[in-house]
Amino acid sequence: MKKLKWWFIGVGVFYLLLAAMNLYFVLLNPSFVEGSIKFPFPTTPGTTQAFVDGWSPFAFEVFAIATFCLWAARSPGRYIGAVWLLVWLGLWHGIVDDLYLIARGYDAMSYIVFIVVHLIIIVTGVWAARAAAAEAAA
Repeated sequence: MKKLKWWFIGVGVFYLLLAAMNLYFVLLNPSFVEGSIKFPFPTTPGTTQAFVDGWSPFAFEVFAIATFCLWAARSPGRYIGAVWLLVWLGLWHGIVDDLYLIARGYDAMSYIVFIVVHLIIIVTGVWAARAAAAEAAA
């Protein structure tokens, strides 16, 4: 179960850092978005605020995933099923959504970096879950 425990910790820490970055601009500094994201359309303060408001569920979701992963690391064998959910989310909410945003004109390099991160999370998650399941069956 050590592989699964460290997977939960690694993913939890990554998502906690991602949540901190996202919650910073959602809650404390919405104007940060204007200078850091290249929108493929003209923006106004109103559209930027709408973007930030629409982004807030993602920021809170990432925080929830982070805290769950860190909590699950205490008893990883009980939460093997959660790994498969996180792998599935990584595929659809991660990779497929990033490809969609690239197709819509957003900065490709930023999203390609996150696609690579999602692939790492997915591959290592499958590896850790299979190892934990084999260990539990033995």
